[in-house]
Amino acid sequence: MKKIRMALLGCGDRGNVYASYALKHPEEAEIVAVTDIDSIALKVTGDAYALPQNKRFSSLDDFLAANVACDTVINATMDEAHYETAKKLINAGYNQLLEKPIVNNEKDLLELKNLAAAKGVSVVVCHVLRYTPFYRTMKGLINAGKIGKILTLEMNEHVGTVHFADSFVRGKWADEDDCGSGLLLQKCCHDMDLMCWLNNFSAPDEVTSFAKRANFIEENAPEGATEFCYQCPHNQTCLYDAKKIHLELDWFYFQTWRGINKPLAEITKEEKEDYLKRSDYGRCVYKLKRNLMDRQMVTVLFKDGSMGSLNVVGGCSVAGREIKIVGTKGEIKGRLEDNKFKLYEYIHNGETYKAQSTEVDVSDKVGADARHSNGDMCLMYDYVRFLNGDESSVSMTSINDSVNGHKCVYAAEQSRKEKRIVSIGK
Repeated sequence: MKKIRMALLGCGDRGNVYASYALKHPEEAEIVAVTDIDSIALKVTGDAYALPQNKRFSSLDDFLAANVACDTVINATMDEAHYETAKKLINAGYNQLLEKPIVNNEKDLLELKNLAAAKGVSVVVCHVLRYTPFYRTMKGLINAGKIGKILTLEMNEHVGTVHFADSFVRGKWADEDDCGSGLLLQKCCHDMDLMCWLNNFSAPDEVTSFAKRANFIEENAPEGATEFCYQCPHNQTCLYDAKKIHLELDWFYFQTWRGINKPLAEITKEEKEDYLKRSDYGRCVYKLKRNLMDRQMVTVLFKDGSMGSLNVVGGCSVAGREIKIVGTKGEIKGRLEDNKFKLYEYIHNGETYKAQSTEVDVSDKVGADARHSNGDMCLMYDYVRFLNGDESSVSMTSINDSVNGHKCVYAAEQSRKEKRIVSIGK
């Protein structure tokens, strides 16, 4: 197996997570160039991979002009930059590992899909949940016919209070107009992709959706709440107190403090406290004027009559993804964060006639500190082998395989805005 040469475009958290595979497995992959418009992020990541200055680029155009030799480019730019950057990389003949979502509309999606085919390059999408031991094992059992033909898929995603506040109320994905993606596309294109992948024996036909921003609105602010948390009389009891979430817990430090414009390791506590007094990360979640939904329900009717539903809620006390799949011969039920699920098979063999339950435990395949239930590193493991000619992965997400999930998201957004059932079409 040859060592894969990778260039990184976008040195934020997601890009660095994927690129870190090269540090963990230097015999399989190496980072040969990095690009970012943020000079600090560029320096930190460039230093991490000991890259010379002529392999560090402040724009994609500079990278392309340098004609860097590599096997693929990890495109981890922000959502609104995906179309332009992906198109330029395809036209330049680079294979690409593209962070989700691909783009925010069907026209651009199909253009990129067709352009990649015409140029003969691969575009693999970072739907990392497909690669987790949890969903990968589940898909294998479905493909083996263990539950028969799928009748329904019921999916729930509950986004925790800290995560939702940091990313989708105060953070860089908090407003559809600013980032180019709604909640369903940014947070749940994973889930819609899973629905279409697990049930890829058929294609989606019709979609309906309801959504609302009804929690993070000014009417729900405690009486006397102030614009900034540091001066609020409720900052000792509010679930969304900025000091508690961002300063003490600091779970999403890699995005919270980027606005300070210093390497994260060099930022002092005093600088963080001052930042919370003037940035959106320190503002009251109920008083921020944002348009992102904070809960949404989606129903999909597939062409073979099977149906799928997704319910997403932002700001939950217990975060996690749950799934139940009902088939003609059995069922699957589980929770991703438990790293195990139940397989129910109806047995009729002349003597036995009952639902037989088996627990499928994949926790031994997930590291203690693995992000996305080890989906990130499993994706990179499969991707390195894909670039070496091995196309056996049941999880592999080429842009062609990601179209249906994205189409369902576009249709769901159209449905909730226009209050009607939307046909997917061909």
